[in-house]
Amino acid sequence: MTAPIAARRGVAGGPILVVVVTALVGFLLVSQFRNDERLSQRLEAESEEDLARILANLNTEADALRDEIGTLRVQLADLEASSRNDAAAATAGQEQLHALQVLAGTVPVTGPGVVVDVADPRGSITYDTFIDLVQELRDAGAEAVSVNGQRIGVASAFAEGRGGGVTLNGVQFEAPFKVFAIGQPPTLEGGLKIPGGALDTLSALAGVTAQVQRSPKVDIPALAAAPTLRAARPVGSGS
Repeated sequence: MTAPIAARRGVAGGPILVVVVTALVGFLLVSQFRNDERLSQRLEAESEEDLARILANLNTEADALRDEIGTLRVQLADLEASSRNDAAAATAGQEQLHALQVLAGTVPVTGPGVVVDVADPRGSITYDTFIDLVQELRDAGAEAVSVNGQRIGVASAFAEGRGGGVTLNGVQFEAPFKVFAIGQPPTLEGGLKIPGGALDTLSALAGVTAQVQRSPKVDIPALAAAPTLRAARPVGSGS
């Protein structure tokens, strides 16, 4: 029953609303006409000197408004330029942060690169061999390197392990070894295969074989623990 009553009220309320709106519009038009009429009567009553003064005041106010509009437009342009500069600075800062995180090894990374499989059934490889291998990769432009799943960071170190093994970041690992490097695959492979380079050094060791494969996608994890800097501080940090 409610819907029909509302519908009837809607039908009946339509003409009333039209009348009210028409009356309101008429009232506003009459008010505007009366205001204009009073203004005209007032201006007609003013002397020529007063009309000249009123016109001069209006011109002065118009000039002031134009000056204010110009000032606001300049301020708006400055704010828009500042906003664009701030956005560009924030983007550059974020890109720099990402690059530093990659170099520091604090974030996992992915990209094209090479995979080096090294077999060493006789335990011929020593830690200094890995130092040379990683250095060859870095010289060839490697942006991230890992050995047996351990990321090599700025403070990473190879050392001789107990019983003749090799340690990286204090963790001992055993053969077979798998080295991942992210960079330009042809350049990395070429760097490793330089005559007298890392691959020749590995192949000269007793029982050691090494193979390099290019890969369109290499995943390297982040360091297990972020490096702790004990001495170096940014210039101007005050500490």
